[in-house]
Amino acid sequence: METALLPKPMLLLCACAALEARGDLQNLSSAVHEALDAGVSINQMKDAFAQLYAYTGFPRSLNALNTLERVLSERKAKGVEDNEGKPFQRPAVWDDAAMALQKGTEMQTRDEGGTPWNYTFCPQDDYYMKSHLFGDIYACDQFTPAERELLTVSALSAMEGVKPQFEGHKECAVFMGNTKKQVDYLCRWLEEKIQSLPTK
Repeated sequence: METALLPKPMLLLCACAALEARGDLQNLSSAVHEALDAGVSINQMKDAFAQLYAYTGFPRSLNALNTLERVLSERKAKGVEDNEGKPFQRPAVWDDAAMALQKGTEMQTRDEGGTPWNYTFCPQDDYYMKSHLFGDIYACDQFTPAERELLTVSALSAMEGVKPQFEGHKECAVFMGNTKKQVDYLCRWLEEKIQSLPTK
C-alpha cells in the first residue's frame, strides 16, 4: 500500500472504531493496546466510543468502553502510564437546547456539503440528528469534525446493511475537510487490517 496518508494513531483509533462496530471485543482489546502504545490518549478513545453509540447503538458503545476500562486496569497493574490527553470539558450547548439545535443544524449543513438536510418524513429523527448528534456530540473538543467523520466511516465500513450511510459518510468526510484520497486510503487500510486479524 502507498505511503500512509493519515497519522498512525488516527488509523489505529479508526481500527478500534471498526471493531467496536463489529462487536469483536477480543480483537478490540488488542487494538486498544496498540492504539494506546501509538499515542492515542485515553480521553480520545473514550470520546470516540461515546460518539459511535449514535451509529452502532449503546450496547456496542458501552462494551467498547468497558473493554477500554479493563485494558487500562491491566496496563496500570503492569506499571504502564497512559496519556490521559486533553481533559473532558462539558460543552456549553449541553445546557442550551436552542444553541445545540442551531449549532447542530449548521454542522449538519456543512457535513452535507453546504446543502441543508431536513428529514421531514420523521421530525423526531431530524431533531435528534441536528440537536444531539451534530449539536451535542460534535461540540465535544477531542476531535475535529474531519476526524469525527473518519471514525464514523470506519464504524460503518464494518457493519452490514448500511451501505447507503457508508457511501454517504465517505462523501461527508470530504466535505468536513479530508481528501478523497485519505478516505479511500482509510477504507483500504481498514479492510486489510481487519482481514489480518484472528477470527473468533
